[in-house]
Amino acid sequence: MQFFLRFTALTVEVDGQAQKGAWSSRFVPLAPGSHRVDVYFRYLFKARCCEATTTVEVRDGQVVELEYRAPQLMTSPGRLTVVR
Repeated sequence: MQFFLRFTALTVEVDGQAQKGAWSSRFVPLAPGSHRVDVYFRYLFKARCCEATTTVEVRDGQVVELEYRAPQLMTSPGRLTVVR
């Protein structure tokens, strides 16, 4: 199933601003403060499949790295974790 996900666009939404793109690394510059991050993709008829959400605190000059993992079952939520 994971193979088919490569043909879908992954959406990263930061504070309600959506950015669609490939399943790859991306850099999103943010102002210091608290930010809500949602990650999901469209799959068949579901617009927000395997959604994962977290809130990150960003300090001035800090880089926060997140990692999204899609679940094995398309009915389960994804996993979004802070790497550093």
